[in-house]
Parts: sequence; structure tokens; C-alpha cells
Amino acid sequence: MKTDTTSARSHRHSATLHGLMTLVLFAIIMVLINIFGFKHYYHKDLSQSQFYALSPKTVDVLKHLDSPVKVTTLLATPQYQQEIDGLLKEYERVGGKNFTLEKLDPAYDAARAAELQKRLQFDGSDSLVIFEYKGQSRFVKQADLFEMNPMTNQMGAFKGEQQFTATLISLVEGKASKIYFTEGHGEHATQDSQSQQGYGLAAQSLKNDNVETANLNLASSGEVPADAEAVVIAGPSIAFSPIEVQALDHYLANNGKLLVLLDPYVTHGLDDLLKRYGLRFDNDLVLYRGLTTTGQQITVPLSLIYQGGFSTHAITSKFAQANLQLQLTDARSVTILPDEKGQPNPKVQFLLQTDANAWGWISKPGAPPANPQALTYDKASDIPGPVTVAAVYDGGMITDPKTQALVPGARIVAVGSSKFLRNDVADTVGVNFFTNAVDWLVKKQAVLDISPKIPQQYGIAISPMQARTIQWTALIVIPGIALVLAIFTWLSRRK
Repeated sequence: MKTDTTSARSHRHSATLHGLMTLVLFAIIMVLINIFGFKHYYHKDLSQSQFYALSPKTVDVLKHLDSPVKVTTLLATPQYQQEIDGLLKEYERVGGKNFTLEKLDPAYDAARAAELQKRLQFDGSDSLVIFEYKGQSRFVKQADLFEMNPMTNQMGAFKGEQQFTATLISLVEGKASKIYFTEGHGEHATQDSQSQQGYGLAAQSLKNDNVETANLNLASSGEVPADAEAVVIAGPSIAFSPIEVQALDHYLANNGKLLVLLDPYVTHGLDDLLKRYGLRFDNDLVLYRGLTTTGQQITVPLSLIYQGGFSTHAITSKFAQANLQLQLTDARSVTILPDEKGQPNPKVQFLLQTDANAWGWISKPGAPPANPQALTYDKASDIPGPVTVAAVYDGGMITDPKTQALVPGARIVAVGSSKFLRNDVADTVGVNFFTNAVDWLVKKQAVLDISPKIPQQYGIAISPMQARTIQWTALIVIPGIALVLAIFTWLSRRK
């Protein structure tokens, strides 16, 4: 009897040891499988929209990085962070050791965010994805990664790969977009961040948008530099000479890009040039008649743009979707001219337009009114509202005779005011309009063979009976089966 007990005890000890060895061996095998799987695995996006799958162009750029790229997300708003993080992790997976990712929360990592802002000199109020490579830095704004659906106010398309890959390419090539501001005619100075008249804040916004600025004196150079991706004329008070106009004409004839901001009652000398592109600045002052807080009617030199006043053009489409307002003080109207056959010009469209309560006031001497507050609309001479205060010419895509590649033709953005970008009055909406216009001119936003991703949501339609069946199965049936099996196993071992 004693021998049987000893034998049973020995058998149990042997079984216990065997079980422990099995568990240890199983754990070792699982660890090895995980290590192997972490280093060698097959990754595939199985979603129908291929939302996180990278295009061959992006994969090629990442595979050929010769130095590390450091990417830091500094996103103040939580909206759609999951999409941004998911896509950047895919960049990190493909880029390997040459692509590192850091996620900062401005609220919890304030010291690190402040150090980064001081080192890279960017506006801390923006939500940004920051790329660093070989001592260079580029910024992608969170707002530029999405197209919003105006009907649902939800994301209509995700342009993350377009923006991120375009930024990577610009870093690898070591070249930022470069635009020139004309000087010598009393224009606003981009280097001036202190005075009220300066354009320092607008220039800083361009820097944050990876755009390099330089001054251009056409009177001395006689031509637009070859590296100019766009030319900006910002509020001149003196007319351009025929030689300068000829230089701009030659530049536009060779697919140039021009942004013109002109204030009322300024003789600028660009009439004939702009006319060839279907645009004309009127010699008027846009006025708005409204009510004061006390109920008194008053006329002010104001162009108020909201909702339907924003065009569906890429420069302004997001403003209406976000229900924003843009105010231009002391503006002149811009007329869209018909084509040579007297038909509407398909290459020209409005960007900004007032409501019907505004009009273009034309004075007989052609000088600003001494007291605009008492002025009213004159049907015989004034321009009736709604009044267009900004318009765009788009030459479309044309074939480059040298490379035979499709390239954007001439582009012009004409705005009937320059004061809204001065340091003393510049606001977020006005500056965003300006940077959007520059981005569109240089086509900085496009990596043409990478399409925006449309998020897709999937659901399963089930009846109430099916829903109850699933609920009871999850809460009762499956746990019950597990409990019965556990009791059966325990009883079997007891025997």
C-alpha cells in the first residue's frame, strides 16, 4: 500500500515537472516567434480604400533616404489625429532607421514644445507636423491635410500622403519654394515686423509654409529671376515703368505666377498687362452701408466676405466650409472681363465677393471721399453689389516645349486690397487666404500621382432578434460553456 502511495506521488511530481517544462518551452517558443515576427513580417493594408497603403512614389522616396528624417507631430487639436498617426507609422515602417517619429502633446510637453519652437522659429499657435533633415526643417499644417465635406462637416478626403511626400521631396532636393516681392514702388516690406505698415507677419507665415522670400527691383534687374516660382506685388503707391511691365509680361508669357494686391486710387501701370488675362482693377472704393450698435445707418469702406462670398476655388473653398469671415478695408473692385469673342472667360473666376449691401463708389475727380459715412449708392455711376474684390486667372496645364511634360501655365491672383496683411490688422483668416494663394500659385501642394484617400465606413445591418442573440451569446452562452468545461476538467483530475 505504501509502495502504491509513493508511486502515485512520484507520478504526480513527474507530471507537474513535465507540465512546467512544457509551459517554459511554450513560453520560449512564443518569445522566439514574436522576435522573429517583429523583424520579419508581411504587412498589407486589407481595407477596400487602401487608406494607409503608401504609393510606389512614397516608398521609393523613403527607401532612398541617405540620412535620417526626424518627424515631430505637434497637434493641439485631437481631430483626426488617428489618421495622421497611422499614416506616419507606415512611413516609419517603410523608412526604417532613416525615419524616426516623435509625438508631442503641447499641453503635457510644453517645455519640449517651447524648445522646439525656439529652435525652429515657428508660430506656436499652429498644429503642425514638423520634418527635419540635414539641418533643414519643413512644416505641414494639420488643416492642410484634410478636405472637409461641406454637407456633413466631416472629412471628405485625407491628403496626408500628398503633403508628407511633397515635404520629403523638397527636403531631399534641398529646395524651398522661392517667391519675389517687388520693391521700389512703395510696397509693403516683408522684412518689417515692427511698424504698422510692414508685412513681417505675413512673411513669417510664408516661412512656416516652407516658402522663401526675396526682394525684386525690376528697374535695376530688368527681368524676373529664373528661380522665381511666383512674384508678389504688395500695395505699390507708384506706377510700374514700361520696362518693368515688359519684364512681368515676359515672365507671365513663360508660365509665370503673379499675385497682385492693389489699393484704391493708385495708378499702377499694369492695366494693359492684366487685361490680356481677363482682369481689371476698377478705379473705385468698395463701400458697405450697415447699422451701428445704436441703429444708425452708416457707410464704411469695408468689404465683408462670408459664406457665398467665398469661391469654390482651391484657395478659398475651406473658408465657407468653416463658416469664416474675411474683412478687407479700403478695397477696390476687380472686374472679370469677357474673352476675345465677348463670351465669359473660362480661365477667370472670382475668389472673394461681397454681399448685395456693398457697392463700388466711383468719384468724379477719381480721389478718395473726404467723408464716406454719408455716401449712398448712385445707380447712374457706381458699381452695384455684390462686388468682386478678388479674382484668379488659371492658364491650365500646358505642354512644356523643352521637356514635353505637362506643367501649369500662367497664373494670376488679383486682390483689390493690400492693407489687410499689414502688421497692425493682419488676422488668421486674412493671412491664411494669402498663404493659400501663394501655395496655389507655386502648386506646392501637389504630388500629382498621389491621390487623396477617401475614408470609408462599414456597418452590419442586423435585426433586433439577431442583436439579442449576439448579446446573450456573448454574455451567457460562451462564458457558460467555458465554466462547464472548467468544472469537467477539475472533476476528471480529482478522479
